[in-house]
Amino acid sequence: MKKSVLLLGAMLSVGAMSQNYNMISSADELIVVNHELNAPTAAGALYMTTLIESQEYVDFSKTYTILSMKEGAPSMPYFTESVLLPGEGNVTLEVTYDSYTEYDNVQISPSKGSLKRNVEPSTVNYSFGEEYSTDAFYPGNLAEIKDPFILRNTRGITIKTNPFQYNPVTKVLRVYNNIRSSVIINPEELGINELSLRPETSSIYSNIYENFYLNSAAYPFKYTPVEEEGSMLIITDNNYEDEMASFVEWKNQSGVKTEMVNTDATGTTDTDIKSYIEDYYDANPDLLFVLLVGDHNKIPAHTYGWAGSEQLWSDSYYGQMTGDYYPELFVGRFSGASTHIETQVERTLEYEKNPAAGNWMAKAIGLASNEGAGYGDDGEADWQHARNIRAKLLAFGYDEVFEFYDGSQGGADASGNPNAAMISPEVNDGIGLFNYTGHGAEDVCVTGNFHSDDINDATNNGKYPFVVSVACNNGSFTSGTCISEVWLRATNAGSPSGAIAASGSTILMAWAEPMQVQDEMAELISESYATNRKSTIGGLFFNSMISMLEDYSSSGTAIEVMQTWVLFGDPSALFRTQETQEMVVSHSSHEDLGITSLDVACDVDNVNIAVSQDGVLLGEGLSSGGSVTITFDAITSTSPLIVIGTKQNYKPYDGVVWIAGNVGIDEEKIELNVFPNPADDIVNINWNESTSATIMLRDLSGKVIYNEVSSGTNTVLNTSEFASGIYMLDVNINGESTITKLVIR
Repeated sequence: MKKSVLLLGAMLSVGAMSQNYNMISSADELIVVNHELNAPTAAGALYMTTLIESQEYVDFSKTYTILSMKEGAPSMPYFTESVLLPGEGNVTLEVTYDSYTEYDNVQISPSKGSLKRNVEPSTVNYSFGEEYSTDAFYPGNLAEIKDPFILRNTRGITIKTNPFQYNPVTKVLRVYNNIRSSVIINPEELGINELSLRPETSSIYSNIYENFYLNSAAYPFKYTPVEEEGSMLIITDNNYEDEMASFVEWKNQSGVKTEMVNTDATGTTDTDIKSYIEDYYDANPDLLFVLLVGDHNKIPAHTYGWAGSEQLWSDSYYGQMTGDYYPELFVGRFSGASTHIETQVERTLEYEKNPAAGNWMAKAIGLASNEGAGYGDDGEADWQHARNIRAKLLAFGYDEVFEFYDGSQGGADASGNPNAAMISPEVNDGIGLFNYTGHGAEDVCVTGNFHSDDINDATNNGKYPFVVSVACNNGSFTSGTCISEVWLRATNAGSPSGAIAASGSTILMAWAEPMQVQDEMAELISESYATNRKSTIGGLFFNSMISMLEDYSSSGTAIEVMQTWVLFGDPSALFRTQETQEMVVSHSSHEDLGITSLDVACDVDNVNIAVSQDGVLLGEGLSSGGSVTITFDAITSTSPLIVIGTKQNYKPYDGVVWIAGNVGIDEEKIELNVFPNPADDIVNINWNESTSATIMLRDLSGKVIYNEVSSGTNTVLNTSEFASGIYMLDVNINGESTITKLVIR
């Protein structure tokens, strides 16, 4: 033990108090982790303080990210790390340490508790609980664990380390170094949340494991990632199937294997729908995305009961497959009536297939209150939090991040408080990300007085942000239309405006915990982690929520945030962060029946090339070194193959491979004359054999837009009803197809 004197009144830099976890060993029955804290050991170490009743108290919120939040108890820093466990066995913990340093005559400020955002922390008085009259070190345990959890196809546990121990009666602070946590697994004893481990099929989740678990490298055999992001299940009210048809077709064509079922199949209660999803996940281990289509009265949110006067409405419930709050699936929702669903489908297809030109997606807004100093995540006020995110995004390559902060915060923030007249022009001009951190209600962001009406008045057609709202009730959709829904339903001049996705809380939101989600999302968007890249909206949002659950592992409020933060929008949509780039893709335009592969050239690496036929995904792969070969079962239909190439921040490639009716067809057997070509109003189609012929006209996506059967040796096709462009005329006689490119002027 070392004894030091602690001098108050100034700041100890975070760098001087750095900490890290190191893996000592990892085996099936023993995992040993060391926590090293580079704490000051010499007299004269300085901490920032706060005044309580004219006395100075050490305020750890000014130097540490996460503190304990038991109301009235000393507010103490703690640290967390998660480790991967074997699938079975009881888990216990043993703790040792090397040394500690003692500081005498220290007063440490108490916590105000876990506050909601309808309360401004500075208005809450400090209180001193029973811990301040108890002659014992708080929090007591140098390290602790809670129950093991299930994260998709892994079983893990979070270690919470408490290197700072404080006795309020004797006013002694101990700072421990090299705390070793030995996680002991007994396979002979029944454990909590045991799991039969199965291979992982989602590259998104395999990357999460690598980033999330300290010992993931010690268990490479636990999951075997393949080159696919995961499939999607859509659960819709049966009134919206037609509105969703083009969405389902695109998802399958673009490589997201998608199946849509209605509530006649799933049932209409939350328990029925959850049970259906669980069974589907068991049968389809590649399932990753769930999209609910319909409002609360059609596809009900789940309630976790009540917190005070508020009901805990949840959509994330549908993605939690193992009984805890860690998500196995990424859940989004299209809410509203038929016209609203149509708008959300149209917007998503436009965002993914044909994004508006310009650099709008490399711009963002940070809208934030001036409250929460010393209490928010990292001890930041909302505006400081937003400014730090801004710096991260600009360093990554964003062209502009607008500052709209309450008060006059300098920098790019204008004097005074922001208002809708300041915010709306930037929304209309186009942004790709909209972070809000402040107070809220069902239809308003209080900072800026930015209402649902302002969104409905927006003219940002084609330029759709992802809106992440850390505010009370911005997602309260079960009893009315919340502002997050308005972002998704908005139109201007009959076309979509609004946002590609919006997240909002169904209850009064916590103060610090969701700020950490925004922080983590900024890290992911800016690609801070080499082994944890996320490109989908669901991947960004839910991976950041997982990070919050780990960092705030001792906060029940973190669980509440996970339960009640709803994502409105398509969780599988690729989020855009840069001006759209082009790719060059080429492949054969005609193939014969019976082929089992397709060679595709691509000038960009890591483009997902997907091949589908009649709306069914046949195969996919990532381009590498200029090419990729897609393999599939032998082709038995003459329907064209649709080839789609997708990558974040690129415009998709959309191509067609036409399939001849017979292998080795004798093209001279069918003498086909098509004239005039190009055509204005009509086109004549003549063939040399008196028989019936199936005449199909397809657009370049392969979709059949005209189909008739003609007898004899000729027919006339009226082309005036079709838009100008290039089409493929498919004439099938006796099972043999002849395909001709037809230009309609």
